[in-house]
Amino acid sequence: MAIGIFGTRHLPVPDAVWLEPGQRVTLDAEGVSWNGTRLEQLDALYVHGFRYEDPVLPPADPVCDWSLWQAGAVIRQQSYSFLYSVWARLEQLGGPRLYNPVSAELAAFDRPGPLDRLARAGFAVPPLLTGNDDDTVAAFQGRYDGVVWRPVTGRAAWQWFQDRQRRHLVGLGKPPVLLAAVMPGPLLRVYVLDGQVALVLATAPPNREGVERLETMIPVTDLSPAVLETIGRAVTTLGLRWAMALVIDGPDGPVFYDMDPDPELGCLPPPFEAHLNRCLAAALAGIALPAAPFGPDPLERPALLLRRMLAIQFDMEQSKYSR
Repeated sequence: MAIGIFGTRHLPVPDAVWLEPGQRVTLDAEGVSWNGTRLEQLDALYVHGFRYEDPVLPPADPVCDWSLWQAGAVIRQQSYSFLYSVWARLEQLGGPRLYNPVSAELAAFDRPGPLDRLARAGFAVPPLLTGNDDDTVAAFQGRYDGVVWRPVTGRAAWQWFQDRQRRHLVGLGKPPVLLAAVMPGPLLRVYVLDGQVALVLATAPPNREGVERLETMIPVTDLSPAVLETIGRAVTTLGLRWAMALVIDGPDGPVFYDMDPDPELGCLPPPFEAHLNRCLAAALAGIALPAAPFGPDPLERPALLLRRMLAIQFDMEQSKYSR
């Protein structure tokens, strides 16, 4: 089985074709040749780190002097557009199995979009509102005991939304924010491959009692088969083979708050990262996902040794979880 990997070198996949920047690439009527390998003939291709972005606007770069013309921005723009064409052509050709197709990245660019599509497909999502009108936002906020917010694009944590957040975030001339009512139940990160749940993690927030610690990840193994099937089906409904679903395990089933089509794993405790890498390798090879080799014990995210130096960061991080 021929497997290609773009953008990462940590998957335990023997004999994989590594697609790296700077190699010879051509796009023709038949498909794509990458350093001599015909990508349309691969069985599976994992694309990591390629996220949809506006190809016209240059990305923010704090060390770049934009008072001078920057040829590098144009080069990056053209490289990005070419890669977009490569992934789009492979998707149009119907092969290889893409983790994930570029259409999935495009569809996940605006975060309200996937939630709306899930709701229309019959999956549970919380009451949602996107806007910058203070009166409408205040009315929405008043209807629920708890409301959280996040930006409408990109990766972000859901954070408590109260009057002080509304005064700072909401108003004419400010970008709209996405609001959601807080539903009952624990918040879970669910990693899904080809419709199968590979790992479920609950998260305890950072804590300064005793020795400071970052988030603690707790494996969850008692979700019912019906809940696992519903989450896997939701990911597949969005055209995703690989995703992290952020859900609340509610009394009537999972409630979906987010869907990440290219989750980062380096921020997880190493055993969880290693397990998901093995699961990705198995999915690419078309074999059964391995069972988790660890028990239900919680694991802390890696942190610096001199934790007392992180006091300010802990104060800032704790504010995300405090009301």
